[in-house]
Amino acid sequence: MHIVDGVLSPEVCAVTAAASLGAVGYSIHRLKDSLADRTIPMTGMMASLIFAGQMVNFPIGGPVSGHLLGGVLASVLLGPWAGCLALTTVLIVQHFFFADGGLLSLGANVLHMGVVGSIGGYGVYLVIRRLLGNGSRGIVVGAVIASWVSVMAAAALFCVEFRLTYRAADYDFTRIFALMVSFHSVIGVGEALITGSVIGFVLRHRSDLIYTSNSPAKWGQFSASVAAAGVACALAVAAFLAPFASDAPDGMNAALPESLQAGEPAESASLFPLQDYRIPAPFKGWERAAGWEKLSVSLAGILGCATVFVIALSLGHALKTCSPRREATHAE
Repeated sequence: MHIVDGVLSPEVCAVTAAASLGAVGYSIHRLKDSLADRTIPMTGMMASLIFAGQMVNFPIGGPVSGHLLGGVLASVLLGPWAGCLALTTVLIVQHFFFADGGLLSLGANVLHMGVVGSIGGYGVYLVIRRLLGNGSRGIVVGAVIASWVSVMAAAALFCVEFRLTYRAADYDFTRIFALMVSFHSVIGVGEALITGSVIGFVLRHRSDLIYTSNSPAKWGQFSASVAAAGVACALAVAAFLAPFASDAPDGMNAALPESLQAGEPAESASLFPLQDYRIPAPFKGWERAAGWEKLSVSLAGILGCATVFVIALSLGHALKTCSPRREATHAE
């Protein structure tokens, strides 16, 4: 669900950018007050995993595909504020390195996946978890339902933004809404299955990694091996699964009229050398070699995972340096 420029009006893009900026700014504010030692490597690891997961489009039937959004998965493990920043980091790297999603539309993409996905999704998860109890069942069921709801909420919000952009006579909004809801109801099932599987695995092996809002600073002992294992999984997904991702358009593009479906202009290639998640061939003729296309996707995915990991770590260390608690400790 990466919106390219030209789909939404500049006014709608401005409003969504302002909303996203406010949410990201508030997330930073909240993290500065409650930044646990392991939040930094966990956020980098999760950003890397989500980047890799979003490269793997899975078919949902017909010429349509979907991919992981990852908002609820990030918030269940990191909390809503760090989860929002992890998704924002991924989306920024996807745009500036891979031309995935437009610059003017970046605020809308952050709003849908980072704010609605992580912060909104965490709210749904928390309600369901409390209704079912704070045991393993409540955590898994809450994450599964919240994942599906977050995908549907993002799709519905896009429909509202699209309707505000165009006149009623321009497009058949009823058809677009029906397609968006239909496609994303299935994509949401994939999101829920992935999220539930990962959370279930974590609960079985390292239940202390599940975020607890009451005392995030008392999370279980974090070790470098956890971050290393997570990043290794992300690199494996990017290297071995991403090259075999579905080429079918995702749910949003499939629902839009053909004139608005994503397509990158040729002149953008010089600005985005890794466009379409591919490394340019180092030697003339390599682009026609057997296997180069898949290898280039693998290399681009590995580079992207490493980039979001480093950026997330850098952001986390910057926040920790500016933390009021750290400043108070130095003052004492």
